Amino acid sequence: MSSELGNDQSTLPALVLDGSYNGLQVTLEAEYLMAATIVIAGVRSGVGKTTIATGIMGALTRRGLKVQPFKAGPDYIDPSYHKLACGVPSRNLDTWLCDHATVLELFQRAGAGRDVAVVEGVMGVFDGHSSLTEEGSTAQLAKLLGAPVILIADASKVARSVAAEVLGFQKFDPDLNVAGVILNGVGSDRHLEFCKPQIEGTTGLPVLGYLPRKDEFIQPERHLGLIPTVEGTVASQWYDSVINQVESTMDVPAILKLAQTTKTPPATPSVYPEKTLPARTIIAVAQDMAFNFYYQDSLDLL
Repeated sequence: MSSELGNDQSTLPALVLDGSYNGLQVTLEAEYLMAATIVIAGVRSGVGKTTIATGIMGALTRRGLKVQPFKAGPDYIDPSYHKLACGVPSRNLDTWLCDHATVLELFQRAGAGRDVAVVEGVMGVFDGHSSLTEEGSTAQLAKLLGAPVILIADASKVARSVAAEVLGFQKFDPDLNVAGVILNGVGSDRHLEFCKPQIEGTTGLPVLGYLPRKDEFIQPERHLGLIPTVEGTVASQWYDSVINQVESTMDVPAILKLAQTTKTPPATPSVYPEKTLPARTIIAVAQDMAFNFYYQDSLDLL
């Protein structure tokens, strides 16, 4: 693991570890080096999660770190942005479609041998399958992974009032580790001065940076959200601009330090076979501009 992550690495012992976590019985029979993890969540959809998460992934990759990207929920569009930034497929983590033990297995299998995992949330941090519970939400996933959350808030049309919004998200679920804030849509240094001190003074949370209001960061959208990168609408200059901005106006070392505080419970292998099975047939998978709605773990299991 890169020395930039320091010496505080979470290594599980090479012993059988039995116990429970949130009602799940967990057993680990081999040494597992856990990746530092950060969850990038938003106050709502359209707040800039994909742009900021992709920029953070790219900035960490530029530092020579092996970054494993993830996306909360059943989404195949945003992961296409992650892949271009990190050079490896982004994985989906869905606490509604999959039981929690499976989510932990998929997460730890993909994160093994990586330096840091960056998880992009879905919709608002508390939005999911149910109107009254956290089922399927980013908040539920973050708690399952034992990972800190960086909350993205839209400051484009507010000043110190944004602190009240952040405070509400911080207090809504005391069990969720909201560890920092990133502001999107900041118009100027003066605008930032009207937002940052009030957030930090009211909530005690650090403002880890911001994304300024620039048209060059805006990507075209359709009814499902951003347009998949396979359609060729995203230029390499967009990635460079976003990553350069993240490195300029966000505290990347502080984000890494927060990621090191993750305490993910061990997973029990159950979905993937312990040994790769011999090939018995040939399966053709269409993959082009029309056919690209796939989940990497599904292809791997095939």
